[in-house]
Amino acid sequence: VDPRLMVSVDMKLMKNVLWVNEEDGLAHVEAGITGRDLIERMRRLGFTIGHEPDSYEFSTLGGWIATKASGMKQNKYGNIEDIVKEVTVVSAKGIMSHKHKANKVSYGRSSAGIEPKALMLGSEGCLGVITSAVIKIWPLAEEISHESVLFPSFDAGLRFVKDLSNQRTLKPASCRLLDNEQFRLGQAMTGEQSSLESFKSYLSKKMGFYLGNLSEKTVACATITFEGSAAEVRFQKKIICELSAAHGGILAGSRVSKSGYDLTFAIAYLRDFAMNYNILGESFETFVPWSKLRTVVERTKRTILSEHKSRALPGLPFVCSRITQIYDEGACVYFYFCMAVNFNGALDPRDVFGEIEASARREILNNGGSLSHHHGIGKLRSSFVPEIYSDGYLDSINAVKTALDPVNVFGARNGVFAGKPC
Repeated sequence: VDPRLMVSVDMKLMKNVLWVNEEDGLAHVEAGITGRDLIERMRRLGFTIGHEPDSYEFSTLGGWIATKASGMKQNKYGNIEDIVKEVTVVSAKGIMSHKHKANKVSYGRSSAGIEPKALMLGSEGCLGVITSAVIKIWPLAEEISHESVLFPSFDAGLRFVKDLSNQRTLKPASCRLLDNEQFRLGQAMTGEQSSLESFKSYLSKKMGFYLGNLSEKTVACATITFEGSAAEVRFQKKIICELSAAHGGILAGSRVSKSGYDLTFAIAYLRDFAMNYNILGESFETFVPWSKLRTVVERTKRTILSEHKSRALPGLPFVCSRITQIYDEGACVYFYFCMAVNFNGALDPRDVFGEIEASARREILNNGGSLSHHHGIGKLRSSFVPEIYSDGYLDSINAVKTALDPVNVFGARNGVFAGKPC
């Protein structure tokens, strides 16, 4: 327990849209607004913010900036660093922001030194309070649709998403690859479907099994969201159809894709629900280069199973993974780990779970993955910081912290500032 006296700032009333410049595609918004509220307000004006993280119901614009967040539709709209143009921050030295001679403007690009935005992305509450941001907005898409592709194995699906990454600007808004365990979990949770979708899904699977391509024990699934003009979506679907066929995939319809897309929102609720039944679970993510991806997935899963077995814990853990964002250089990989626990036992389940997750994180780092793709570092992963940054950088960034906040008013001790004294 941290013994320090703490003051927290509740930002929930700072949720106003200060201005919208439709011609330039910009909006100035207070940072306490939740994703759900911001998305709905922009929708009513005929726009989208393009940022849709799994947590958008409760997470805020300021939180996205402070953790350097990423959303489901990164392929089309970019990550938060691409969407945010400017930030306004209340710091220990005063207000940090841009100054403009004209109203309701921001620069598409500027070469004028280190900007406030650059300081605040990933700062995790340690440099000041983000009060507002100018963000990019886009007109609502003419068409949004979904598709899914069943592959005979995760490896076949991996080759598919690697080839899809080479399409660059022609990629669909979202493409996620679920391994066999996560795909079967999603199917077990699927609700009722229309007779047409049921028939299409049944036919696709039966064709795969008949041709010998698919097995219930190995099948993997790519869930795809298209968003754009009708012509753009039509062309992207053609690309998906060709790439799927090249890797032994079978189109399985929109229902499978939509349920997989929606599953990501349900997982946090499932985690809390499962605790009532003595099941502890959590997710963690990483960026992995294409050249290391198979190794990282295989070895991380193996490490979790081995660590669980070595502690003689009850039952078998549930471990699954999925690829959620794809880039030229690699992909974001999520791991999900659930295990049965005894909350009244001698060992604290949280400590045991944390030890296993730390071992998995070390396996990821040792095999070429990053400490985090978009969840940030916080306190949970701060012990790994000296392994990913040089001493010179850590000394420098903490010197910046001292210059901006000499008495450590913003003493959250997150991320690279975890070792900062009171």
